Amino acid sequence: MSLTDFLTRKKTFPDWDPNMPLTDTNGPFDRGASLRQIAAYFEDGRFFVSKSHQNNPQVLSLLKEIKISDYPEPIIEAVDITRVQMCYEGGQDMLDFRGKQDEARMRREVLNLVSEMSKRRASDIHVVVYEQSCLVRARIDGSMERIAEWPPEYGHSFCAAAFTMADAADVNYQPYEYQGARVSNRKDLQLPEGVISLRLQFNPTVYEGRAMIVRLLYGTDEKTAGDVTALGFTAEQLEDFSYLRAKPYGINIVAGPTGHGKSTTLQRNIIAILQEYNYNIAFYTVEDPPEYPIQGAVQMPVTNASTAAERTAQFTKAIAAALRSNPDRLMIGEVRDAASAQLAFEAAMTGHQVWTTLHANDGLTIPFRLRDLHVESYKLTDPELLTGLISQRLARKLCMNCAVMLEESSLPYSMLARLEAAEVPLERLRARNKHGCEKCGTGNGYAGRTLVGEIIIPDEKFMRLVRDDEKKRAEEYWLTQLNGRNMIEQMVDLLRKGNIDPHDAERVVGPIILPDRDKMG
Repeated sequence: MSLTDFLTRKKTFPDWDPNMPLTDTNGPFDRGASLRQIAAYFEDGRFFVSKSHQNNPQVLSLLKEIKISDYPEPIIEAVDITRVQMCYEGGQDMLDFRGKQDEARMRREVLNLVSEMSKRRASDIHVVVYEQSCLVRARIDGSMERIAEWPPEYGHSFCAAAFTMADAADVNYQPYEYQGARVSNRKDLQLPEGVISLRLQFNPTVYEGRAMIVRLLYGTDEKTAGDVTALGFTAEQLEDFSYLRAKPYGINIVAGPTGHGKSTTLQRNIIAILQEYNYNIAFYTVEDPPEYPIQGAVQMPVTNASTAAERTAQFTKAIAAALRSNPDRLMIGEVRDAASAQLAFEAAMTGHQVWTTLHANDGLTIPFRLRDLHVESYKLTDPELLTGLISQRLARKLCMNCAVMLEESSLPYSMLARLEAAEVPLERLRARNKHGCEKCGTGNGYAGRTLVGEIIIPDEKFMRLVRDDEKKRAEEYWLTQLNGRNMIEQMVDLLRKGNIDPHDAERVVGPIILPDRDKMG
C-alpha cells in the first residue's frame, strides 16, 4: 500500500464507531484474526497489546503503519490477553469497567467446569480451540467423553483465564508457545471439594489454535491413605509389596502409561512405609511437580525451570540435594533421563531404598529401558540393586447392578477364539448397559476403574538372562520358577468374574493370549 493510501485512510472510514478498535474486522487496520488475538488499536490512540506479544512481528509492523498514517500516535498499554479480546467484544467503553468483572466471571467458569467434572471423577479435561470452534472433552474412567462445544473466542478466553489462576507458571501467558502451570488451593482461590490441585499443559495447535489439558488431582481419604489393597492388586502381589517395603535398600520401579495410576501406587506404598515405621523415618520425595500431599514425607518440588533442559537440570539437582539430606527412603517422581537413572542407582548403592516410575510397556521391559538410559549392565542386573519391577494398567469396571449378558454375535471371531482358548466361559461374559442405572450414576454402565498388574522380584538367574539379552527365557523363568503372573492372566480372572467388558480388556492389555506354561522349559 502506498504512502498516499495511508494518509487518506482516515477519510475512507468517516462513520467508524470510535468505541470499536480500528483493527476490528473491515476496519482501517484490519490485519486478520491472528492480530486481533493479541492487539487492539483505537481511534483516540490507545493501543492494547498482550504482554507476551509486544515484540511480535505483526504488532511491530502495525505500529510502523500507524505512525506514517494520519491516525494518532499509539499510546501502548501492555495487558493480559483476555483484556485484548474484550476490546472486540464490547469496544473501548466496555473495557475499563468490564475488565476485572469479565476476568473474574471467566475464572468462575473454569472452576464451575472443574467442579462438574470432579463430581464425575474425571482425571483430565481437554479444551481444544480450533479455527471455527472450541471442543471440550473429559477423560472419565479412562475414556474420553464430549462435554461441550464453544465459540473459539470463548475458548481462548477460557484458557487464558485458567492460566491467570495458576500459582506456579511462567510470568506471562503466551498463546502460541508450550507452557505448563499449576493451580493449588489457597486463600484467594478455593478449588472444588476433593480437588487438591490442577496441573495445566498448554500447547499451540495449527491455524493459531490452542489446546489446554487440565489434570485433576484429588485428595486421599485418610482411611485409605496407606491402603494398597484398595487399588486392585491380588493377595500375592500385596505380599510382594510388603516384602519390597521391608527391604532397606534397592530400587522399586512402577511402569505403565500416563494416567494409569503409577503415582497413586507410589503414594500408597510410601504412606504404608511411613505408617509401618510409625513415621520415625526420613522419607524424601523429588517430584515435578508434587501431585499428592504425603504427610510425614519431605516433598521437594522442581522449581525455577522454564525450559525442558532447565527442568532436567533442576530435577537432577533436586535428587542430588535429597541424597545429601540424610534420607532413609527416597521417592523420585520419574526416572526420565540418564542423569536421574544414575542418581537413583547411586542412592541404592549407598544403602537407600528408592521408589520411582518409568515409562515402559511391562515389568520385564524395565531393565532393558534402563539400559537405553545408559545404566551400566552390572548395576541393572544386580538383584540387590534392582529389587522390584512393577507394571500396571487401569481398566474400566462394569456396574454389576446393570451389566448385561454379552451377546456372542457382538464379538469378532478372532476375539471369541482367544477367549475360548483362555477358558473364559462365554456365559460369564458381561457388557456395559449403555443406559446405566441409578447405582452407577454416570449413565454409561461403568463403576470406576480397577487395576491389573504384575510384579517381578528378580533373582540372580533372572538377571543373568536379562544381561544376556534372553528376554523370552527370562519371562519363562519368571512365570515358571518365580511364580509370576502377568497382567493378561489377572485380566482373565476379571473376565471370568464378569467384571470387565472383553472389548475394554483388550484395549488395555492387548489380545487375550495366556502364556503356555506347559511348553515352557
